[in-house]
Amino acid sequence: MPAGIGNAYAFQVFNTISFSIVLGMPMILFFKHLGASATILGIVIALPSLLNILQIPAAPLVDKVGYRAFVLRGWTTRCFIILGMAVVAFLPVKIDRTTRIGLMLFLLFGYNASRGFSVCGFLPWITQLIPESLRGRYLSGDQMSTALALLGTMAGTAWFVKQATGTAAFGWMFFVGFLGGMASLWFLARMPDVPVPAQSRSKGPVPWKAMVLHPPFYRLLVYNIVIVIALAGSGVCWVPLLRDMHGFADWQFLAMMALYSAGSAVTLWGFGALADRVGSKPLLGASGIILVAHFTLWGAIAAGVIAPTLWVIVLLQMTSALGSALLTLPNTRLLMAVVPEMGRSHFFALFSVITSLTAGVFPILWGLLVDSLAGWKIRWGVIELNQFSVCYALILAIYLFAHVYWARLMEPKAMPTDVFLHELLVKTPSRALSRLFTRRPFV
Repeated sequence: MPAGIGNAYAFQVFNTISFSIVLGMPMILFFKHLGASATILGIVIALPSLLNILQIPAAPLVDKVGYRAFVLRGWTTRCFIILGMAVVAFLPVKIDRTTRIGLMLFLLFGYNASRGFSVCGFLPWITQLIPESLRGRYLSGDQMSTALALLGTMAGTAWFVKQATGTAAFGWMFFVGFLGGMASLWFLARMPDVPVPAQSRSKGPVPWKAMVLHPPFYRLLVYNIVIVIALAGSGVCWVPLLRDMHGFADWQFLAMMALYSAGSAVTLWGFGALADRVGSKPLLGASGIILVAHFTLWGAIAAGVIAPTLWVIVLLQMTSALGSALLTLPNTRLLMAVVPEMGRSHFFALFSVITSLTAGVFPILWGLLVDSLAGWKIRWGVIELNQFSVCYALILAIYLFAHVYWARLMEPKAMPTDVFLHELLVKTPSRALSRLFTRRPFV
């Protein structure tokens, strides 16, 4: 690994503390506390993705300004916007809920605009910094840092929400998000910078159409669009389902996120090196199988077939953690591999913008669907068709359809499926046991 890469992991820890509060469950619960509808929640979820479109005008500027300087400026701007969010949460009760919802949406727009513009420089920076043979190991360490930080943040916020009441409690959480953002800036400024390669600099009109149709890039892009449509529906449905139909409290949602983070950290421990050995495509296939089972379980809860008991919730969070880890790590690794060095910043920006627009539009559409079906119920034997069970049936169908595009992904160095299954089920467990008994668990 390059010298000073520890600063990148530390940056990710504090950055996660910040954005998991501002863009994660605490913000969703803040809007639910103010009585926001599913459509408003869809807008909140959609904003980060929609404003990623700003990466398109930002891409040429990255090449001129440099990676670290460009990212640092954007991160600084968004940190101070979080202070405004804390102020809104601390506003007196006499200010009506509609005003507070409007003010918070305005600040979220500014925060996500700054993020969407500046994040354009981060992935090209890391791709240039980390050698291809070590990217799986780096990404697993990076995402494990995120998972552990998310575990601590969600556990802490769950305890705090259980003790405190009112919107002021969210104000204190947003202030912690500001402190985490400022700490992340300190480590970001100390990450090793790299020069922008001469061949990646723009020298004329950008051939966007040719870039989109570059075969390995195009197939990965279409696969991600289908996946994102399904995940957008799940993100909108699960909180209203458990809160409105089963009476879950705010602290329980945060505890569930902490459990998810713990599962992610354990999962990511060994999959970085595994991805470097077997390739990204086999891991994406395994992720699909696990997430199909996960969404089937959610559909059974929505249809009233099973109840969301403690052990069911644990199973849901573990399958989500395992499936998501096997999706995000190899997906990012494969993207870094299929993007050519020429026009790298533009390729990454294009991929992020298209998938983000999908992730931005569809939560709103899913939210409208949930709201339009509110109160509608039909009993069919032990199955109840309602707003949530219909949505999860659609989510499951879309995710199954994604498997068609998974089969078309291009990765020449990926292991065949039968060899991968032997690697995953036989060799990887034996290596883990060997490390445990020889007291070298992290080698």
